[in-house]
Amino acid sequence: MTLIISWVGVDDKKTGKEISSLYIASDSRYTAGIKTKFDYGIKVFGASKYPEIFGFCGDVLFPSTILGQIIPQIDNGILLKESDDCNSKNSKIFTYIETSLKEYPDTFLGNTFTIIHGTRFGKDFKLFKFFYNKKYGIEVSEIPLGKRSTKVLSDGSGAKEFDNKWSKIWNNPKHNDYRTSRAVYHCLNQTLKEIKDPHTGGLPQIIGLYRNNNSRIFGIVENESKYIYGKPSSEDINSTSIEWRNENFERVDPKTLKILEGSQRQPLQDATP
Repeated sequence: MTLIISWVGVDDKKTGKEISSLYIASDSRYTAGIKTKFDYGIKVFGASKYPEIFGFCGDVLFPSTILGQIIPQIDNGILLKESDDCNSKNSKIFTYIETSLKEYPDTFLGNTFTIIHGTRFGKDFKLFKFFYNKKYGIEVSEIPLGKRSTKVLSDGSGAKEFDNKWSKIWNNPKHNDYRTSRAVYHCLNQTLKEIKDPHTGGLPQIIGLYRNNNSRIFGIVENESKYIYGKPSSEDINSTSIEWRNENFERVDPKTLKILEGSQRQPLQDATP
């Protein structure tokens, strides 16, 4: 099943609190049964020419296939228009998924899957959830985002363990990281290190959306190594083309693996309030 979460970052402006960022993050494990696993599976996706981000949990084949079809059509201006607001974009994406399901063999589908869609129009951020159940079909709902930095969604077979840590530790007003973006990432990181659910594992992967530009992929730096979608980046890659974060959700220079000059240093992870 996996673990997928989403959270928002909120800034204080003269006009009040405003959402400045929306993230979707996941583990990196695909499983077949309990014993067969692959810890380099992509579960978060983003369009490069539109402010659209996605993630999924549950059945792997259909969500990964459909997002592989949707995103190129978004980026080539086929599926969406720049004048579409958040609701219009989500409606078009839902229709595409719904009509594709009608042609998809039932024998290929697992019992359930969830696809999360984060979007922005102007400064308006929204998050939607597509939930499929083999008995009742697919439905869509909007996830309230609120105006504080916090987790807004957790789903999948690993969500129970994540939510337990979240409620007991990081969502505690006495914790130094209370109501911060880094608190959600710390909880995810710690959960994956201690996870008991056999269908959840590997390193975190994150896609983000900010007030400007489109989706942003994050590389992960852990134990002085770089990872993208759970896979070690040992190849000769252009590391400077994306943003990198360490275990403490600090911005990192991919060449030196040190905190970027001028970046705000965050308090170390602390699993006690």
